[in-house]
Amino acid sequence: MMPLACDAPFWQPPLMQHRLSTYLLLALLCLPLATAHAQKNQAAGNKGNPSQAKDGKNRDSGKAEPEKDPELAQYGIYENEAPNPKQVEPAETTLPLQLSQGTRIAYVGNTLLDRAQDFAVFETMLHQAHPEAELFIRNFAWSADEIDLQPRPDNFATVAQHLTREKIDVIFAAFGFNESFAGEARLDEFKGRLTTYLDGLRRSAFNGETGPQIVLISPTANENAAGVQGAEMNNQRLAAYTAAMAEVAAEMKVGFVDVFAATKSAMSDKNTDLTINGVHLNRRGYDVFSEKLFSATFDQSAPAVDEAIREVLVDKNKQYFRRYRPLNTFYYTGGRNKRYGYLDFLPAMRNFEIMTSNREQRAQAMARGETFDSPVVDDNLPELDEVSEGRGANEWLSPADELAAFTVDPRFEVNCFASEEDFPEVACPIQMRWDARGRLWVACSTTYPHVYPGQEPNDKIVILEDTDWDGKADKCTTFADDVHIPLSLALTERGAYVSEEPHLTLLEDTDGDGRADKRTKLLTGFGTEDSHHALHDFVWTPDGDLLFREAIFHNSQVETAYGPIRAKNSAWFTYRPSNQKVTSFGNYPNTNPWGVTFDDWGHHVASHPVFAAAFHSQNPPYPQQQPKAAGIAAYSGVCGHEFVDFASWPEEMQGHMIKVRYKPTNRVEIHQWVKNDDHWGEKYVSDLIFSKNLSFIPVDLRYGPRGAMYVCDWYNPIKGHAQYSLRDSRRDRKSGRIWRIVPKGAE
Repeated sequence: MMPLACDAPFWQPPLMQHRLSTYLLLALLCLPLATAHAQKNQAAGNKGNPSQAKDGKNRDSGKAEPEKDPELAQYGIYENEAPNPKQVEPAETTLPLQLSQGTRIAYVGNTLLDRAQDFAVFETMLHQAHPEAELFIRNFAWSADEIDLQPRPDNFATVAQHLTREKIDVIFAAFGFNESFAGEARLDEFKGRLTTYLDGLRRSAFNGETGPQIVLISPTANENAAGVQGAEMNNQRLAAYTAAMAEVAAEMKVGFVDVFAATKSAMSDKNTDLTINGVHLNRRGYDVFSEKLFSATFDQSAPAVDEAIREVLVDKNKQYFRRYRPLNTFYYTGGRNKRYGYLDFLPAMRNFEIMTSNREQRAQAMARGETFDSPVVDDNLPELDEVSEGRGANEWLSPADELAAFTVDPRFEVNCFASEEDFPEVACPIQMRWDARGRLWVACSTTYPHVYPGQEPNDKIVILEDTDWDGKADKCTTFADDVHIPLSLALTERGAYVSEEPHLTLLEDTDGDGRADKRTKLLTGFGTEDSHHALHDFVWTPDGDLLFREAIFHNSQVETAYGPIRAKNSAWFTYRPSNQKVTSFGNYPNTNPWGVTFDDWGHHVASHPVFAAAFHSQNPPYPQQQPKAAGIAAYSGVCGHEFVDFASWPEEMQGHMIKVRYKPTNRVEIHQWVKNDDHWGEKYVSDLIFSKNLSFIPVDLRYGPRGAMYVCDWYNPIKGHAQYSLRDSRRDRKSGRIWRIVPKGAE
């Protein structure tokens, strides 16, 4: 197999006849070598290498721990601490609904209302129709939620606890779509589940006094779209579930709005698309949905949407989303919140709440007829509290000095292909992909580990070119500069699929000017528990699927036209663009793997910082997992790898594996495949690059044109995520290097 110098989506060379979509028993060829062999072989490999400095995380910085303001505790919302609502006599809801001064409204349910925050059409109508009411509206919907199946990060407060904290009076609840995939034969079971849910909801005094007013919303209709026959697959079943919901709502004396019929009627216009994928609404779809929801709820025509108010509310929803569903929730609510969660998160939670309120107040004022010449100014935000910096940092070096700190295998030459000195846009590079024109696309994130109040993501996808073929980039183009922690990317015809947890996004250049001008949130609901190993490792399979994965702590539930896809605590996924179908497989307890490639037979070969040999991963039904692999030795910190099969590389290395590793030592390693009695494993051979400077953090490697190998260097004196405060001010947000490795004498 000769690796291509492009990231072609439908690459299928000879021998790759194995269909990766048949994942019943999948061999995960996990690459880290056995601990005993690792210690022996790496010790031998390090002979002659100058020793590295002691890792900064093991040194005391001498800085005192900051005090924790006890007032911040109110901004932590945890399942094991947050209050639940008191129980009262059940409330009844009649339509048309009446909203009084200061009514506090919540959205709950599935992706229909989760995605509604991106458009804020119905929310805008509510404010415009009630200009003096000063409505309070918060969105607690979550992709693929069902009435009694709502997976969340560890110790994440329940929806009921969030509703109690916000003293909610009125609830708009969207369910039925994901439940419908159980089929019409289970309608009675669904009605029982819905009855239990609504009875509990209407007896809960979230506002402290009375049960809430409830408006239950049916699923929208599906339409036939390119590659997705949503209407044919789902509408008959959705109609049956809508009728069942209406029946239960009447029995339980709650409001009910049938948006299925209205959207189905609108979808009969063959010249109008109301969805992005046959299921999930686009802006025009939300216009239709919102007009019907409003008219049925209030028995009056919906007001024409004021776009200026809507834009303010979209921004408001964005700020609250960052409060309600922040990245790195395992550090906020989960097992790591005791070390850094208090000062890292709670001041930010406070400020996001203030920013949300500022925008809501602006929208309320605009609904009353006030005009403004400038955007919202958040001049009432307190400064974020200081965080711990008790651990030391590693030494920062310039690109030239870092190169001098490399010990390089004498068979190879290394040069800096690109760095922040030449192109500041290359700061904090994460992953790389080559295109068919010999250009290197690099995903960069200075926002990592997550966005903070008052900031907006400004991460980049940049394209590097070596136009004179001298082995050094001389041109840098920014394809996109508003991306949010792009852990990975995969190239497609007009742009790139990009990880923007919890979303899978498609960025496209529709006018050919080299910059992304169209953004589509294709899928949402992937886990956000730890932003350094969320949705990542994008690569095209030999049969044209997009392969990617996530790792430990994560809970994902993704709504699709074929039903919800759920995974717990690590999983692999494929996405087929032709029909937008998602498959989850290979779910087993692991830690935080990075790096995947394919062998000649189409098997995907994946790095893993725990297991050291091949094993078969079966796929038990969610939420079960294959048992943890036991008795298999390990090491950690692998971030990417490639087989050696370019003729320009030394003959004795052919068939070997090159991999990058960032801990506990930082190096580019050479490994040999070894056939054992019952499996294949690997044997450490030597280092291609050994760095004496621990700020060298290799996180990806790729072959480029003419067989050169390129190493993506997230250069940073702060190494680690659990070891340092996420908001540690010493995190480097300016440096980034791409190293080029070439066998001596290669043309």
